[in-house]
Amino acid sequence: MMNSNETNEQCCLSPLDSARFIMERARHVSINSSSLRKLADTISCAMMDGECTPDDWIGSDVGPPKGNDQSTIDWIFLASTLNFSFWTDDNQNESYCRKYKKNIYYGYYALCVAINQALDEGIDIINAEYYSKLTLDQIKYIFQSTENSSELPMLNERLNILRETGSILLKEYDGHFSRCIEQSGGSAVDLVELIVKKFPAYRDEAVYDGQKVSFYKRAQILVADIWGCFNGHGFGHFTDMDGLTMFADYRVPQVLSHEGVLIYSNELKCRLERKEEIPFGDRDECEIRAASILAVQLLVNQANEKIPLEKDTGDGGQRLNAPLVDVYLWRRRRQFTDLYKQTPFHRTRSIFY
Repeated sequence: MMNSNETNEQCCLSPLDSARFIMERARHVSINSSSLRKLADTISCAMMDGECTPDDWIGSDVGPPKGNDQSTIDWIFLASTLNFSFWTDDNQNESYCRKYKKNIYYGYYALCVAINQALDEGIDIINAEYYSKLTLDQIKYIFQSTENSSELPMLNERLNILRETGSILLKEYDGHFSRCIEQSGGSAVDLVELIVKKFPAYRDEAVYDGQKVSFYKRAQILVADIWGCFNGHGFGHFTDMDGLTMFADYRVPQVLSHEGVLIYSNELKCRLERKEEIPFGDRDECEIRAASILAVQLLVNQANEKIPLEKDTGDGGQRLNAPLVDVYLWRRRRQFTDLYKQTPFHRTRSIFY
């Protein structure tokens, strides 16, 4: 995962500091200030209209079980551990999907549906003891696409991650991620650091210009999902949600590019338009993710300046934060799929997003 010029002693920058470091040196990606201000206006209006809040964070039809805090946390941890790489190869015409209550769900939502349907069948999929010993045949059955012949990408990698992650949970945390949360002392930032330290599959790091950088997409979205699902209470009570960044993947950058916030060089545009697969840790890939993190941070700052004080969310920090804006943009992309699919996204097949 790391480049050969990394040293064990080198300090890894936080995601936001990594974004700043990279964007000071970026060659192929920049941020357009006027487009950013326009999108910030849209986001502030959405916030005031109640469209950019933690309410219904995951979605009632596909979300975790309600009522048992520990089971809910186990569900969120499993879903987050598998939350990566849903884009479809050109040689695979059909997308991974599941049918639930007469609706067809795709990508991450299909994964959530598969977890819930496995639980309905009596499969103890959210139990670390179970998935630490999962077989390839079992994971193929649980996560099969029910409406077509497509397969969830990177199935072998997902299997290995479940076994590894489940084993770590059993060995160090009595099989429950809630034990990790208890160790964080109510700090979202500390919990992200603990996740990255203890679970290698969440260690989303690379090297850019000789500097070790981080993005921590899945570790941060795991913490944010807990915060959103519990609406900032109980296990979801964190005092420093403003310390998290957006979740640097491939879909939110697609939205930011379409809105004119991210500007790509002609060389990078050509790579995206010809659907070239860009390796994880590639300079262009790092720049796209870094620009997304920095752009969303700027969006948060500018949008908050336009929101009246009485609209404070009461989470102990800014009225808007990067996780909220990320989810708003991600859902906006799903809501206007035909619009945003005109803009190519960067294709990186990775366990980290």
